[in-house]
Amino acid sequence: MPAETVFDTKPQPIHWTAEEETEARKLIELGKLPPDYIKQHYEAEARNVFGFDAKKDKHGNWIEEGWGSAKNMSRNSIEAYRKYGSHEPDFEANLQRMEAQLKTANERRAKERLAASGAEI
Repeated sequence: MPAETVFDTKPQPIHWTAEEETEARKLIELGKLPPDYIKQHYEAEARNVFGFDAKKDKHGNWIEEGWGSAKNMSRNSIEAYRKYGSHEPDFEANLQRMEAQLKTANERRAKERLAASGAEI
């Protein structure tokens, strides 16, 4: 069952079943939940996945920023893709793209470490 209010502090499952969403819609119709409750739920669900400070692109799509994302590629992500993604179309092109992203991310990280240490760049 969805939380009774948007500000309910009791732990709630972040992903709803179809029945729970239907129940929430009924509670909205009865005025027991705010009209934008479902929108708020899905926003909270996305923030749980992408992070509380996540950003969206100009089309409203969430931008992945964590380890393994395009801007923060990791060797582990590439190796996992190599192991489990070989059936995907454009597999080799994707591997090349990921390797280039890793190189860029590693260069950025090195500069950040250097700047944090106080050494000149």
